[in-house]
Amino acid sequence: MPEITKKELFIALLGLSFISATITFLDWWQRGQAGTNDALLAGAVAIVFLFWVPISSAVFAIKRLGINNIFYELLLWFGCFYIGYRIWGFALAGIYPGVEFGWLDVFFMSIPWAIGTYILYRAYRAYKALQTERLLRQHAELNQLKHSLHPHFLFNSLNTLTAFITSNPKKAELLTHDLASVLRHILDTNNVDTISLKHELMILQKWLNIERARLGDDLKIDIDIDEATLDVQIPPFLLQPILENSIKHATRLPIELTLACRARGSALQVIIRDNGPGFPDTVLATQLENLKHSGLGLSTTIRRIGLMRHANIQLSNNPESKGAVVNISLESNHD
Repeated sequence: MPEITKKELFIALLGLSFISATITFLDWWQRGQAGTNDALLAGAVAIVFLFWVPISSAVFAIKRLGINNIFYELLLWFGCFYIGYRIWGFALAGIYPGVEFGWLDVFFMSIPWAIGTYILYRAYRAYKALQTERLLRQHAELNQLKHSLHPHFLFNSLNTLTAFITSNPKKAELLTHDLASVLRHILDTNNVDTISLKHELMILQKWLNIERARLGDDLKIDIDIDEATLDVQIPPFLLQPILENSIKHATRLPIELTLACRARGSALQVIIRDNGPGFPDTVLATQLENLKHSGLGLSTTIRRIGLMRHANIQLSNNPESKGAVVNISLESNHD
């Protein structure tokens, strides 16, 4: 289970100090001692020995001793609270000579605060463990999705190259260099979560060279990129599967694709359009759920975006051309 950091402990102690100060102030006000030197000193002593010392000591001891058993943790936690409350009782007697707490008084006073703060301590550690597990699971799934995309992409590209080896060896050689660049990109980004949009577009052009060689004049692509977005970090191979899906499902020639990247405040907006048949009404009605099973490339992209923070993907059809429109929004400082 993850340990509490010093910053988190400090924030928690500040919160408890505020609670203690509020309770102490109400007590001063009821006794008519608000603002007196003795009352201020007693309040400071209460904050230090009722919360700061017991909790800090307990957290440090649990971490230092490596205790994982709840019973022993709670016993140690209560021991630290009892000692802190005992010291507070002696200090308070020094400030107010008429005040005196016996060991039994301190014992019963420390029980509710010790149990209450320990429950909060355990609950927060459990929450941190859940968040850590969720992040690790998302990271693992993103890597799995990325790796499942590469064989699909390479298989389609190699088929194109094979067709030119005998008919046009020179072009096959040039396309092999493009594919080699893509392969190097795959290796370079194997353990990378994000790359710049500029880098992604450079590799995308290598893939488009292969597709143009296969389709010739039957493939027309218009790319419009806002220069302000070139340094924005995006996941590798985010755009290629969507363009490939448009080519795959095209029903008329020439295939016309449009890729636009715009800065929208703190977000990067990517819009991809085609002149194909568009998304079926059933897909548009349920958006991503049905499309998750439509094909490896696009479904993988949808699932990847679904795992990202502050990211979304919207599907629609162009009212004029009836072609598919994919609208992606990512936060500019995506990580």
